[in-house]
Amino acid sequence: MALLDLNHLKIKYSLDIQKLAHIGAHKGQEVEDYLNCFPDVKVHLFEPQKKIFSYLEKNFGNIANISLHNFALGSINSVSSMYISGNEGLSSSFLKPKEHLIEHPEIKFQKDDSIVEIKVLDELNISDIDFLNIDTQGFEMEILKGSKQILTNDVKYLILEINKKEIYEGCPHIKEVDLFLKKYNFVRTDTHYWMDSYSWGDAFYIKKNLITKRKFYTSIFKNSLYNINILYNLLIVIRNLLWRLKSKFSVG
Repeated sequence: MALLDLNHLKIKYSLDIQKLAHIGAHKGQEVEDYLNCFPDVKVHLFEPQKKIFSYLEKNFGNIANISLHNFALGSINSVSSMYISGNEGLSSSFLKPKEHLIEHPEIKFQKDDSIVEIKVLDELNISDIDFLNIDTQGFEMEILKGSKQILTNDVKYLILEINKKEIYEGCPHIKEVDLFLKKYNFVRTDTHYWMDSYSWGDAFYIKKNLITKRKFYTSIFKNSLYNINILYNLLIVIRNLLWRLKSKFSVG
């Protein structure tokens, strides 16, 4: 479920996307946004859950610029089973749910004995990927570790699901993701947590040479402030107030 508006990001950062990969595509809910924002974009959708992949085949299998892949991605070539969630697989993960069970007790999980193949993105010969969208319920860091080559040479922008708590056992904290991507010259500029109060959300990262120095340092400062838990709620209130005022005067 997308928490960041792609068209807003396109305008804000003058995004130029020719080829993208969405890892953990589920039913392709974001495909319409991709094609509306970038009509000529080539799209690679990765979804390991077989029942959901059948939906992708039915709805997108005949579109020339969309390629479908029924396997997972990670840091090494391997196989694994998954914890399948009761919300149509939206929260399914290779990792065992932890804080997720507390924050969303209505969502139940069942360990599936089916074996899922995991491959490494850097070894798939898919070059020139401008944009990665990784929504894999805590497995994001493993995918990034298997994408070092394209992070260095190709990718300009990323959207990742991020966590402030251990939503799934062993999942990385947002600070760990920031530090990892910093090595590849990415900076986190936009972050939106679910309903502004939950421990998970989406974050947008961009190569720092694609933004001004002012925006770069502003993002670093803002991220530091928002990472201080005692300040977070106050900052959200101030941010939302400023948004409402901006919207009011824009309309006026």
